[in-house]
This record gives sequence, structure tokens and C-alpha cells, in this order.
Amino acid sequence: LRNLCGKFLCSLLLGYGSTHRNKNTVIKNFHVGLFLLFSIDANLYKDREMQACSGESSRSMKLLVFLAFAFFSGLSISAGDYKCGSIECYEFSPDTKDKESLQRGLSAYMNYCYGCHSLKYSRYKRVAEDLSIPLDIYEQNLIFDDSKIGDLMHISLKESKAIELLGAKPPDLTLEARLRSPEWVYTYLDTFYEDSSRPYGVNNKVYVNVSMPHVLEDIQSELSEEEYDRYIADITNFLTYVSDPSAETRKQLGIYVILFLLIFTAFAYLVYREFKKDLK
Repeated sequence: LRNLCGKFLCSLLLGYGSTHRNKNTVIKNFHVGLFLLFSIDANLYKDREMQACSGESSRSMKLLVFLAFAFFSGLSISAGDYKCGSIECYEFSPDTKDKESLQRGLSAYMNYCYGCHSLKYSRYKRVAEDLSIPLDIYEQNLIFDDSKIGDLMHISLKESKAIELLGAKPPDLTLEARLRSPEWVYTYLDTFYEDSSRPYGVNNKVYVNVSMPHVLEDIQSELSEEEYDRYIADITNFLTYVSDPSAETRKQLGIYVILFLLIFTAFAYLVYREFKKDLK
């Protein structure tokens, strides 16, 4: 049993060190740990059959091992999710309540990113309403083709043309901030560097040998470092919002639900006390 526990904890610690590994390694360690946990459980069950008096001890050991498994595997998976290529992600905290930042991010995205990267799971109208932009102003300034305000945000660039020009189809970015994390997006936008061996003369520290040109290069050269940081923070904020547009509403609703449950619990307890008096 001690040997199995040792192997189990070792596998979890290997997963915990996955800040320098990929997600496949983390998942592999997770499954190995799960297999060993069931092996431990089987041995504990056998021990309980052989030694009835050790039942309580076995349950305690099982609980301890399970908690260790949950703790370490959780840490290993969360650590792997926020890895930015060969470097650590930069610190970034999105603020999707900042409407001005979201509006600036939308404007920057539509002018510099939307030519190649669609937001096909979002609608122009929903974005305009959520960001408090009048529909006519949005339609006149931020829709560049014959799309209607109620349409999904598709781009006109065809896949075949994109592959011809860029060598790959640019991904849709509606869910990118949820898939990668806002920290990943922010770090990616901030880590382009010159590389003469690449077709567009640039490379990226987060996504090595990326096919995308540094579309914000001119903006970066015109702005100070602090201003450029705010510029890409606005874009990241906008992509964070687009990936989950109902997040803020859901959080606000959650507060009311918790308050209701607290009030309901208080009244339920008072009713319980009255019933308890009658029982006496």
C-alpha cells in the first residue's frame, strides 16, 4: 500500500511540474494517478476484508489519498492551461465592465484584425448593444461590407485566398480568450519580434513560427510602451468579452441568487425553531 501511495503521489508531482510540459503530459499523469487511486482503493478493500478492525483507518487513508489526488491534479491542470509557449504568460487581469476599454478594443479589432479573423459566433447587434454603441453609428463606422446589423460577424476573406496569401487559414477568434486564456492573448500580442528568416520578417515568442504578420507594428512604433500596452490590453479585453458576453450579467445575477438564499435560509431557520417548540 505504501508503494502504491508513493507511486500515486509521484505521478501527481510529475503533473504538478507541468508548467514546463504540454497539456498531453498533464492529462497522461492525471489518468495514471486515477488508475493508481483505484488500485489503492482495491487494496484497501482487501485489507478491510482481512482486518475488520482496520476499517476506520482504511477509510481515513482513502480520504487522504483522494484529497491529495484532487489537490495536485487540479494544480497541474491549471498550471498547464496558462503556459505561453516557451515563456511565462504576462500578468493581465481583464476588466469587461470597462465599456470605454471594450469600445476601444472593438475599434482596434475591426480595423486591424477583422480582415482575417472572424467572430462568427457573435452578432454585430449584440456587440453594439452590450457596448452601448448606437446601432446607426456602429453600422456606419464598423461594418465594412454589405452585412446587416443583425448578421453574424463573418469575414469576406475566402479560405483558399487566405491559404494562398498567408499559408494557413486564420482562425476564428470568438472563443480564443476562453480557449487560451486572456493572459495568453495579451502575451501573444506583446511578444512579436524581428526575424528575417520568416516570410513576413517577424516571429512570436508565444506562437513560434506563426504565419501571421505583426499587424500592429505601425501602431507600436507610433505609441509609447505604456500606450501600446493599453492598446493591446483593450483588444484583449474585447476578446475576453466576446468569448463570454453574458459573463457580467451572470455574475450580477449570482449575487442576487446568493442574497435570496441567505434570506430564505434565515426564514427557514426561524420556521424550524417554531416547529421545534411545538414538538417539545
